[in-house]
Amino acid sequence: MPHAILLEEWTSYDNRKIKDERDASKFSCQERWEVDYLADKLKKHYPLKSPQVIMRAIQHCCSLVKAPHPREKFVECVVGNFVSE
Repeated sequence: MPHAILLEEWTSYDNRKIKDERDASKFSCQERWEVDYLADKLKKHYPLKSPQVIMRAIQHCCSLVKAPHPREKFVECVVGNFVSE
């Protein structure tokens, strides 16, 4: 079952990706707005995690998950990193 973050509303993210003529199902570590968007969603679900821990988890998964990063797989990677922290 997908993580609760993936079940949330992603319309603004999807619309921006479509406007930029990019695949909305792929996460881009090179786009700062995408990293910030995901970090904000993660902070809502993990309010006790510091911004530094969240960014480290995102950066770690950027290096682990082969680009282009499928959104579901990428979010699962990031959330999985929280368990080990």
